[in-house]
Amino acid sequence: MPLIAFLHTHVTSWVLLLVLFAVAYIGYKNNNKSGKIAHMVFRLMLLVAFGTGLYLYLQLNGGGAFYHVKITVGLLTLIFGEMTLVRVKKQKPAQVLLGGFILLALVTIFIGYALPYGQSFFSNFI
Repeated sequence: MPLIAFLHTHVTSWVLLLVLFAVAYIGYKNNNKSGKIAHMVFRLMLLVAFGTGLYLYLQLNGGGAFYHVKITVGLLTLIFGEMTLVRVKKQKPAQVLLGGFILLALVTIFIGYALPYGQSFFSNFI
């Protein structure tokens, strides 16, 4: 399968991850069953995003320092997202984790688009 197909699958998966995160977070805050369902689908998409991202990383043979930073920040984003949803589900304070998730997600997206396989929106910064 061509590399570009994995790239599009990866981008689609993290867009869905962000939507599912918002649905699960709001569902848990409102004590809805939709939170649990969205959280389960979030975990499935988490595996898809991780798998496609790892495949892209391995196909680029490391690619350089910014690819190492991107995969590290991407993994931290996934971890913070899962930890935030678990804390909200248990009705414990999660504002710090939510802020960390949002910050890391923005940094990950910025780095991803700034890299050569990105859409060149931010390529002048790196």
